[in-house]
Amino acid sequence: MKLIGSSVDELDTPALLIDLNRLEKNVQEMQSLADSGGAALRPHIKTHKCAKIAQMQIDGGAQGITVAKLGEAEVMADYGLTDIFVATQIVGRKKLARLEALARRARIRLAVDSLVQLEQLSEYGGEARSVGIMIEVNTGLQRCGVEPDQVESLVEKIIRKFPETKIDGIFTHEGQVYNAADRSELEKVARQAQETMVEIGRRIRSRWGFPCEVSVGCTLGLLGAGVVPGVTEIRPGTYVFYDRTHAAFFGDTERCAATILGTVISRPNGERAVADAGAKAMTIDSRASGLLATSGFGQVRGQQDVHIRKLSDEHAIMVPGTSFSIGQRIEIIPNHICPTVNLYQVAYGIRDGKVETVFPIHARGCNQ
Repeated sequence: MKLIGSSVDELDTPALLIDLNRLEKNVQEMQSLADSGGAALRPHIKTHKCAKIAQMQIDGGAQGITVAKLGEAEVMADYGLTDIFVATQIVGRKKLARLEALARRARIRLAVDSLVQLEQLSEYGGEARSVGIMIEVNTGLQRCGVEPDQVESLVEKIIRKFPETKIDGIFTHEGQVYNAADRSELEKVARQAQETMVEIGRRIRSRWGFPCEVSVGCTLGLLGAGVVPGVTEIRPGTYVFYDRTHAAFFGDTERCAATILGTVISRPNGERAVADAGAKAMTIDSRASGLLATSGFGQVRGQQDVHIRKLSDEHAIMVPGTSFSIGQRIEIIPNHICPTVNLYQVAYGIRDGKVETVFPIHARGCNQ
């Protein structure tokens, strides 16, 4: 079957669709936000996992990319994207061997939050020791990261014990903003995280005299607070597609570029209809409360009052089902797009109802 130029109605279901007009607008708007805030944009590719879309972001002005895992970095380097920040700590000889090979063909920055990680790098030796180091700071997510009042102590220890190490800067992921109760709290939490990072960067530059990248990374935080002066780099990811969580912030779904194309396969009664896109086609994530609360497991585009009440492996149960007929095509906006994309081998770029391009999900399943 010839795909390019064909109607979206000719695609089998379930399928991952990307609205190209929305995608292009999202890429441009985030680049404009970075430019107006005087910060470099280093987008996180964990959302789309696609070298073609990463290159689109670079062509639009982004300065390098961010990845979550070495596997993603290796795939992106295969496709010529060679300025990469690996935003997860690397531990163990198997991964250090891969880092060694990767560092020979790409400029790598690496996340650390402990001397132990640097000790392993030092013991391994070779090219892996030449990577730039970014110190992770815990600004409230309570995941990885050094506490803000301990960052300078870690810098001092690194300089003393590993003087050859190149400290590029500090970074945080202020993902705690997703728990905000309202817009005011969201903006406050996001701004506090950025201001904390800016102050730490200022102290590091003042004390040791080397440039210090100040990098923050959270789509929603940037939407809520913009770019605080002094932040030098931003690393949003979800903005390329957005999802139903972000639609709750915007109040509409107009920026949601990614949808799951499904087919209504059953309508047992007036109460429910069933589509062929279940938990193997989209995430089962949902949020019960707060600013970003979502009812059910996705939203049917154009059917705001319909809820996807349940997902089983292969089925989406929609209530009420009175507006659907068997064989009808629907588009579902997932609650969380990042793990959804990872379920697909390809996505179809759609413009004006036709397939214009196919996006291979190059880094699908690259979780190591």
